[in-house]
Amino acid sequence: MRGRNFLIGIIFLLLAGGVIFAVSNTANQQSNPETSITQPTQKPVGGSGPTDLNNQNVKTFEVTGSPFQFNPNEIRVKKGDLVQIVFNNQEGFHDLTIDEFNAKTKQIQAGQTDTVMFIADKTGVFEYYCSVDGHREQGMVGSLIVEE
Repeated sequence: MRGRNFLIGIIFLLLAGGVIFAVSNTANQQSNPETSITQPTQKPVGGSGPTDLNNQNVKTFEVTGSPFQFNPNEIRVKKGDLVQIVFNNQEGFHDLTIDEFNAKTKQIQAGQTDTVMFIADKTGVFEYYCSVDGHREQGMVGSLIVEE
């Protein structure tokens, strides 16, 4: 009898712990919803423009993905610009990735859209590409040109 009560107590504690874990996990997901927007981690470098990201002009570009190509395949911005890329996938399964700015959309199906935002805080020519296996190698790339 004593062993049976002990076993029932253990089962009760395990169930209670599971309920507490599930409730706290759900609350955490609701308070921190996952987003595909990469938030800028630093303010623009130099220039006389605004340093408050909420008041900064956003340079928005729409990029369309289809099998093994982006349109447009070139984007030009200025150093310090807050850049938003709205990625529209027309066909297939794709994403848009720019390693140097830690910018990446979700991998999405045809007909879906995802957005990424970042600060162009360094100059140069940077490749954006689809990170789905083999797509970059098949030419699904573009150039982000950041000028002074």
